[in-house]
Amino acid sequence: MKYADADTAPATPPPRSPESPSTLGARAHNRLKTQSPRSARVDEKSRSICRRRRGCCYLDAEATLIIFDTNAVNLLPPEGPRADIIRKLRHSKHHRVAVPWMVLEEMAAHQAKLYPVRYQGVVSALDKLRDVLPWDLKSTLEPLDLDRLVDHWRALYRDIFEVIETSGEVARRALTREALALPPAKRAGDHSEGARDVAIWFSILEYLKANPGEEVCLVTNNTKDFGDGVTYPYPMNEDVEGLQHRITRLTDFDEVVSKYTTTVSGKDAEDAAHDLLKSLPVLSRVSQTALELLASTSGFMGLGATGDAVQWRGWLASPEVELLAVTDVTGHEIEGDVWYTANARWILYGPAFDGHDTKPSYTACAWETKVLFSTQDKSETPTLLAPQEPEAPDASDPAISEILSRLKKQVARMARQATTGWRQGSPAFGAHPRVALPDLTPGLTAISNRLANMQPKININSLAPGLTSISSALADMQPKMNITGLGPILTSISDTLPKLDVAANLPQLDLISATGAIPNDEGEEEGETDSQLSFDDADDEEPGDEDGSTEARDRD
Repeated sequence: MKYADADTAPATPPPRSPESPSTLGARAHNRLKTQSPRSARVDEKSRSICRRRRGCCYLDAEATLIIFDTNAVNLLPPEGPRADIIRKLRHSKHHRVAVPWMVLEEMAAHQAKLYPVRYQGVVSALDKLRDVLPWDLKSTLEPLDLDRLVDHWRALYRDIFEVIETSGEVARRALTREALALPPAKRAGDHSEGARDVAIWFSILEYLKANPGEEVCLVTNNTKDFGDGVTYPYPMNEDVEGLQHRITRLTDFDEVVSKYTTTVSGKDAEDAAHDLLKSLPVLSRVSQTALELLASTSGFMGLGATGDAVQWRGWLASPEVELLAVTDVTGHEIEGDVWYTANARWILYGPAFDGHDTKPSYTACAWETKVLFSTQDKSETPTLLAPQEPEAPDASDPAISEILSRLKKQVARMARQATTGWRQGSPAFGAHPRVALPDLTPGLTAISNRLANMQPKININSLAPGLTSISSALADMQPKMNITGLGPILTSISDTLPKLDVAANLPQLDLISATGAIPNDEGEEEGETDSQLSFDDADDEEPGDEDGSTEARDRD
């Protein structure tokens, strides 16, 4: 970690205050309100010095707000290394990273601005193709939807940055400042420009005024419009009066990395990543995320229990997970805590369905994700970033083959334990985390939703006029007729209505076969094991299983 003042930096930082940043900020704000203007300025100056000297003041526990201008993060790839560093800064809770609302809009606009041009190019190409074809061209193009694309980029960048909102008052003042061509706006030929720069400038000042206990670091290389951070042109010098000591400046992203982080790499980083990502809490998190996230109507490719290629559309229950490989590990030390990002490749194995009438089958797949994590707090589960589409694992790879063998044995052992406990009336079946009925809920919910979409839709409203007329006619006829005489007529009408067999549309799920054949008291199998849920019995057999004894099963 680089210190602002190396001569005064302590050898080891003192323990941090247990108070939360919000509590500390509130206390600082209350003291400022009760102090005289002069003492407040002195206190703010001393606090600024203390913050720059790491660990010398309790306010070090309060996060520094780093604000980026558009030029410092323009066209930022959401899954690139710079975005990962921003996430590390935010997750460390030592610093906050934000953009003004106007910067967010510019970032989204710069990503989407070529869409209308390229869309029109495709339309023109299709028109030219139609001119040379003697038949009607069946190719179509979905309507241009610019708002959808801009919203997409807004959502991605909001997930990376905090956003400093721009008030309506700030927007009006920015337009007025541009009309006057006063900095940070300017005159360009016969017109004025720069309202967006003014909106960014006023948003930062408005934030500082609303949060008197905080300081900000503005990252921009636009010294022509925003000044150099030391002197400001009129009227910006008046805008920033009393706030100068609370604004520091950096010119680009590299300076942010140099100032706030220290790169950690090499074997230590790789070993730390391997140890953490193989831990049970992480594997459980990956399993649950896979259950919730991996669902597709078009399907994924995987390997069945017998090694054949299969297509599947979602997990029926949480799959078993094992880490295959970790690559591209990078770490950054932030105020003593080390945060890592790495690409992790997992092998998943569990019951999956393909969305048709076939029974669920055990399926294996390889799944790659990027992971953000810290080894400082073991209780904090890592953040999964940029999940890729799962694919069939390469069974010819010895490492993958070994992992699949272990996972199959583990699932087979759990299935035997579950069915044995179920047969003997043991509560263990219902308590087992992998086969508990709540684990089936996401998969069954997905099936239920798809079935609901398949059912014919009846517009009840269209029946209203006819029913009203019948009701009125019956009301007029009631004194003159015996209502009970309508029974046979209503019965005949009911017999003509179409019958909707919902049960026929439901998938036939055989939970007994899903766990393999259940051994009876004599050690013989009741029925045959479902081939779609088979296991490698030769590899999985353990001593004592042949006689089917209770003692042998208990050892499993």
